[in-house]
Amino acid sequence: MRAIILDFHEFHTSREVHGYLAAKLDFPDYYGHNLDALYDMLTEISEDTCITVVCAGQPYEEGFITVFEDAAQGNRHFFLTGCR
Repeated sequence: MRAIILDFHEFHTSREVHGYLAAKLDFPDYYGHNLDALYDMLTEISEDTCITVVCAGQPYEEGFITVFEDAAQGNRHFFLTGCR
């Protein structure tokens, strides 16, 4: 199983987080850098992957966490830990 730790402590905006996620999760160049596109990418994961999210208490995090949770429910290969 692939294990990835995402640490939001280094970021102040959702734009910065989208760039980080694109690089860390090897998203294709066409990744749209928005929450809908993030959901699409996470639900397309086909290799068992556990993502641990380390939250920093930033206001923008709630949207990301909701998308991660929804995608984990919709994809049997994607597991989420951390934050809540």
